[in-house]
Amino acid sequence: MFGLGKFFKRGGLEAELRENPNQPEKWLKLAEENEKKAPEAIKNALVYSNGELIDGAAKLVKNLALYREIEPYMEEIEEKLGKEYSSFFKGMIEEYRGNYQKARNLYDVARNSNNKMLSFLANYHIANLYQKEGLYELAYKALKEVEGEVPESYEFDLLTRKRELEEKLGLSGLKVLKSFKEGLKKTRDALGLSAFKGRSVDESLFEELEERLILADVGVKTTMELIDYLRQEAKKRKIKTSDKLLELLKERLKEILRNCRGELNLSEKPSVILVLGVNGVGKTTTIGKLAKQLKDKGLSVVVAAADTFRAAAIEQLEVWAERAGARIVKAQEGTDPAAVVFDAIQSIKAKGEDVLIVDTAGRLHNKERLMKEIHKIKKVIGREFPGQPAEILLVLDANTGQNALSQAEVFKKITDITGIVLTKLDGTAKGGIVVSICNTLRVPIKYVGIGEKIEDLRPFDPEEFVEALFEEEEQEEAGG
Repeated sequence: MFGLGKFFKRGGLEAELRENPNQPEKWLKLAEENEKKAPEAIKNALVYSNGELIDGAAKLVKNLALYREIEPYMEEIEEKLGKEYSSFFKGMIEEYRGNYQKARNLYDVARNSNNKMLSFLANYHIANLYQKEGLYELAYKALKEVEGEVPESYEFDLLTRKRELEEKLGLSGLKVLKSFKEGLKKTRDALGLSAFKGRSVDESLFEELEERLILADVGVKTTMELIDYLRQEAKKRKIKTSDKLLELLKERLKEILRNCRGELNLSEKPSVILVLGVNGVGKTTTIGKLAKQLKDKGLSVVVAAADTFRAAAIEQLEVWAERAGARIVKAQEGTDPAAVVFDAIQSIKAKGEDVLIVDTAGRLHNKERLMKEIHKIKKVIGREFPGQPAEILLVLDANTGQNALSQAEVFKKITDITGIVLTKLDGTAKGGIVVSICNTLRVPIKYVGIGEKIEDLRPFDPEEFVEALFEEEEQEEAGG
């Protein structure tokens, strides 16, 4: 059943396994002794152990560099053990090939496994990938998440990695996320959830909470839905104290925002990112920061200056491209934007580069012209690179609150948006707009901006976001 015939040409271990193949540990031993037979022996060790030897199998694949050799067995591993196991090994293969984004997505599937070791290994590999990419805060956070379930054989390695990351960050413990929480300080102050601490649940509490949510720009529709939910659940669960009600609110917010989590899709080479947004939202800055982050991951990045009608737009983008170390393709002011994109694509084809980021005009007052322009650009991209653009990102300014939601609704009618970048969250008390956008549009929020530095453009994390809103209250509880 497991293709054993070719193993048994001589005596010893192979003969023993022919007589009794259900000896998973001995299959691993055979893999160690005979590199030529190792890939199929590893597969048999996994299958006969029902996945329990995942750690030993993964170590052998890595130590013997059997990434290409193990690939033909993915279908059988998935059939016998499930998608989580095949996804884990596929993740190892993609990591070996340098496709880190794809590897992370595959590991993400594997970490949902009921096998604790497989789940740990998937999380651990994700942390290692973040560290390779220089995303030290995310690597540290990933390690902290698995700290309570680390197998004994990994304890020393995990401790070493943690210390290494703490040195790089100049931080320890909870300080890692401090900057993110500081970035939401104005919104947290506007919500003022700590003021509700220690109260009984009554109508006045619901009314005050409703007012605070609207002030933080969660939006009337979303706020009413939240308050109705809290009323119903408080009655159903017989909740009498505000502390329990706030816990319920926290979990509900996380549920809403988890639906809007999404990573940047750069699975193909080249990948094209089309960036939209009205003037003044921080579009050029976002492109510059994103280009720098992708460059730091080892990708070659080209920026196309297709906002050719706004005064100084090309010059501003040039400054950011230089800072990021990205190449820029530009033309004279007033040139047809689609022609600039075409030139950029031909240039990428010639040089074999990885990512093209296209800046576009944001003249929302002239919707029909803008729609035609975007469609023309998309047509050029799709003709030259079928299946692209991989991402159509809409940049919104959090300071504008509900107006940002209105902009998103208009752009969504103009074209398909794959993700939202919400800038300037640190400078506003209207951070609740994140919840409103997510609940209303159901479009992934891929990045949030919480400061001026390049690293302050962060992948959106619902858990971090909600915890940051409730941080003040939790600190007071801890102090009390």
